[in-house]
Amino acid sequence: MNEALLGAVGVSSGAVVSDIPRPPRTIVPLAGLPLVGLALAFLLFAVLSGSLWALILAHVGAGAAWTIIDLFFGLVLGPIIGRMPPQARLEVITRLMPKMSLIMPTVVIITLVAGFQLGLREQVLFVTHPYHAWILASFVVVGVMSLVAMGVNEPANLAVLFELRKPEPNFELIGRLMHRFVYSAAVLGAMQLTTLVIMTRVAS
Repeated sequence: MNEALLGAVGVSSGAVVSDIPRPPRTIVPLAGLPLVGLALAFLLFAVLSGSLWALILAHVGAGAAWTIIDLFFGLVLGPIIGRMPPQARLEVITRLMPKMSLIMPTVVIITLVAGFQLGLREQVLFVTHPYHAWILASFVVVGVMSLVAMGVNEPANLAVLFELRKPEPNFELIGRLMHRFVYSAAVLGAMQLTTLVIMTRVAS
């Protein structure tokens, strides 16, 4: 295995392909699909029923999960992974990233849909609302965060997993993708702090 490619992801040149941790063959953990289905079913119930409680629970619950994950990844886990021994780093990637490929799209979709429905119900989207400018700012920030999460992080995550399933993974590519994932997670963490400022301002 090419030493330069191994070094790109931090694997020692003495490693062999059979020693490299691999993600599951299905890429995503199939055991998590029923939980995703239940979460999306609850979102559908909240939207169709118009229940204020259900919409708030969906939006706040998923939004809190999104915020915590981004802050934890960007400020805590990302720097830790960067300092871990090479083999441990790959172990974390192959065990954590498949789960993230299910968790992040789910919490992003639920947060956005439930939040938009709440905005319509509470009429905060109209220009006559006193906090319309703050709500509009939150939509812009969350929109950018969604583009980064679904347009940068998720493709990078899946690309790493598919690459690790290959007989001869391209470790230079994996290294670049993981750097992109960690850096974008840090950006999302900073933007989540901005969202917290806006939401607490609206709530007060």
